[in-house]
Formats: sequence, structure tokens, C-alpha cells
Amino acid sequence: MSDRLEDLPNVGKVLADRLRRAGIMTAEQFYAAGDDGAFARLVAVYPEEACTHTRLALAGAARGVRWRGLPQALRKELTAGLHR
Repeated sequence: MSDRLEDLPNVGKVLADRLRRAGIMTAEQFYAAGDDGAFARLVAVYPEEACTHTRLALAGAARGVRWRGLPQALRKELTAGLHR
């Protein structure tokens, strides 16, 4: 398994770069932080990233699926109170 952030589902170059700036350098560190922790760290550095797209991308990455593969109930729970 690759340790590159870009090899996670939903994580492209831009999101990977932002995760690194938030202190998450590898896929292993991402999994250790979990999607909740990674989202919190990302939003602390990039408050504008507190959006549904980023939240769902990270949740899918943590579960090894594209975000559209997340159950609808989970998507609703994860994005409650977020903008966009």
C-alpha cells in the first residue's frame, strides 16, 4: 500500500498539499488522525475548507471509497452544519 496522500480516494494534488500544510504528511498519518482529526486540522489552517466537499472527500478517503459511495445517512451526519 502506498503512503502517498495522493493515492487515497478523493485526494488530489491540491487537497494533499493542504493536508501537508496542516501537518499530515503521509497516508499513515492521515489514517492515524482519522477523517475527523484530519478535517479539524485542515480547517484550523484553512477555515474556508469547512465545506461539505472536503468533509466527504476525507471521510471517503478514510474508508477507501469515493465520497459518493458513502451511505446517505453518513453523508448527512458528516455535513450537518457545514456550508456549501
